[in-house]
Amino acid sequence: MRWLLASLLAVVGALPVRALEIRPVSVSVPAGTAHAEVWLENTGNTSWEGQARLYRWDQAGDQERLQPAGEVAVSPAQLTLAPGQGQRVRVVRLGGAPDVAQQAYRLVLSPGPHAAAGSARYSLPVFVEPHAVAPRSRLRVAVAGSGSAPLLRLYNDGGAHAHLADLAFVDARGRRHGLIDGLAGYVLPHSTRSWALPPRPDGYAHGRFQARLDHAAEAALPFWAPEIAAPAQAGL
Repeated sequence: MRWLLASLLAVVGALPVRALEIRPVSVSVPAGTAHAEVWLENTGNTSWEGQARLYRWDQAGDQERLQPAGEVAVSPAQLTLAPGQGQRVRVVRLGGAPDVAQQAYRLVLSPGPHAAAGSARYSLPVFVEPHAVAPRSRLRVAVAGSGSAPLLRLYNDGGAHAHLADLAFVDARGRRHGLIDGLAGYVLPHSTRSWALPPRPDGYAHGRFQARLDHAAEAALPFWAPEIAAPAQAGL
């Protein structure tokens, strides 16, 4: 039995491990310098081969869309990292900075056609900062849908993305009900996102939603007024 266990451990230990360590995991391109750096490190025991591509990222209704982007570039675009090797990747804005709101992109690292089996694909958010000083997210929240299929709808009318984590509902008695632990997602500037909610007898009335926004402490999310809701409906 011992020799069998030792044989199995030897086989497991010999399996190829493929992983990229990426720093940072969210990229910001300042308005002044027009470029940012991402550092990759192959922490596996086999080579990682692939391509780096940038896509324009937007949210239309509840859809996340990636489209070709010609106003930003990534270098190098072709990657080969030996085990233990590091690589600097530069994200460069080719034109001027936006005026008042962030522009959002995704840096996608995809295994190439000759990459080893099991190689992972990675996707990092990239935000090109505007000339405006320190734009901020400004979320508004509403509950939509029927009683059996409610939706939490968030509209961001600020000039920066919102990073949403640890979403919860606090009922009228002050009891906290967790909805999404950890990262719930992003709401891009002037965009709307929705999440399905478990039905509740009270229909989420007389309570409040709260979350950790942009890595800060947990805070309440304000309900929106009809004049705030109107522009959100246009993209749904």
